[in-house]
Formats: sequence, structure tokens, C-alpha cells
Amino acid sequence: MKKVKPIIALLIVVIFLIPYYAVEALGQSKDEVQRLIDDLKDSSWQIRWYAASALGEMKEPRALEPLITMLKNDKNGYVRAMAAWALGKIKDRRAVEPLIDGITDESSDVKKMAPLALKEITGQDFGKDPVKWREWWEKNK
Repeated sequence: MKKVKPIIALLIVVIFLIPYYAVEALGQSKDEVQRLIDDLKDSSWQIRWYAASALGEMKEPRALEPLITMLKNDKNGYVRAMAAWALGKIKDRRAVEPLIDGITDESSDVKKMAPLALKEITGQDFGKDPVKWREWWEKNK
């Protein structure tokens, strides 16, 4: 068992931390925004997740449409939830309708993150109630 723990720790570093720091380093330069946007389509869900995270931290408006696409279409629930989080950070009202749809996503992570992102963008809080969100949105588009 003692030999297994270092192997698990090494795997965590290789699988999660190295891609995280690589994407974070890219995200430090505005010249690398397109690279991060391209990474939203990477075959690795970890790279997609970290790219969305970096773009959200940067509050990068050029990532709005790709992140909306990711929220709607990515096969990984963790990635869709990170897209919702990033959209909340960008705070563009064009993300409201896709985020309302996210409240009924099959992933519990997206269901939790979408209302938080909606609150960030709108200043409103209707929790996980898509009907109330839609009613409010129809009156306040």
C-alpha cells in the first residue's frame, strides 16, 4: 500500500496539475486567448476544463460563443459546469438563455452552477427554478 500512494500522487500531478499550470501560463498573455479558445475543443476533458477556467478568470469576451457552445454540447458534465462558471465570470447577458437551459441539464454539477452564473450576470436569484428565470428573462431581455 505504501508504494501505491506515491503512484497515485504522481498520477494526480500528471493528469490534473500539469495541464492546469500549462493552461494557466498560457492564460497570462492576451496573445494566447485564441489558443485557449482552441483548447475548448481538445480531446482531453481536463484541457477543455482548464481552458474554460482560464478564460473565465480572464473574463475574456471573445470566449463567450465558444463557451456557450461548450455548455450546450460538451459530453462531459464537469466541463459543461466549468463553462457555466466561466460564463458567469464574463457576465454577458447573451449567456442567460443557455444558462437557464443549463438548470435542467442531466449533470448535477451543471444544475448547481447554472443558477450561480445567472445570479452573477443578472443580480437576480431564482435558484434552480427555470420557470421563474424564464419569466424574469422575458420581462427583462
